[in-house]
Amino acid sequence: MIKEHIIHYLVLLVILDLAVAAFFLFSFNKTYQAAVVVSMGILYVAWGIIHHWLSEDFHLRAILEYVLIAILANLVILSLLFRA
Repeated sequence: MIKEHIIHYLVLLVILDLAVAAFFLFSFNKTYQAAVVVSMGILYVAWGIIHHWLSEDFHLRAILEYVLIAILANLVILSLLFRA
């Protein structure tokens, strides 16, 4: 499956790598880091929608899974970032 969609997964890898790099680049400002985390979640969901649309495997259940994973990741990272 990965071989069939290698370009899709490379794009996802680039998105995630850039988000991690930006997160560390903006280590001086938690607000910027939070913006990077939220942006990464949005791009992850967008990637999932596009990937499944192009793969002709577009189902609401799969998209909900991407949304829930993004929300969970955002909650975990942001709670660690802004812990008291």
